[in-house]
Amino acid sequence: MPESRALTLEDRFNIFEQMNLHQQRIDAGWGRDQAQAYVDLYWPEGKFTVIDLRHQTFEGADGLKQMYDFAHSVFPIEKWSHDMGPFSIEGSGNRANAHWRWAVKWRREIQGTVSTGIYDDVWEKRDGVWKCLERISTIDQNWPAQTFQPYVDKQAERFRTS
Repeated sequence: MPESRALTLEDRFNIFEQMNLHQQRIDAGWGRDQAQAYVDLYWPEGKFTVIDLRHQTFEGADGLKQMYDFAHSVFPIEKWSHDMGPFSIEGSGNRANAHWRWAVKWRREIQGTVSTGIYDDVWEKRDGVWKCLERISTIDQNWPAQTFQPYVDKQAERFRTS
């Protein structure tokens, strides 16, 4: 029988902290250690679905690392910064759902916003630790595909693993 205990303030803060770590770790740079730190934010069977120019799901540690490596080798992510926007966290017991906005901005060379969208997450607490079980990233309808298409077109020559 599922646990019906309401989420505590500590539960909500721990989830919020993990959401914040997601943004920090995706911006941490490219390399094996950085990719592993990012993958560690998810349970081993975690899934991340990206809905932008692609509609692709990355599953498990290998899939999440592939997604991280793709982002860092295909796109100029070292020039971008990921920010959190408004969020809500609901749930009970050891399961929670988070709905939160994200924005990606240029750090240098160009001013402005690269893209915006929403994350819809499922979180699970195991042995006192909250981690993401499933994340869906959906771009906003005004997403600038023309900014990303040139990188996607060259993914075969740019993609590399950490």
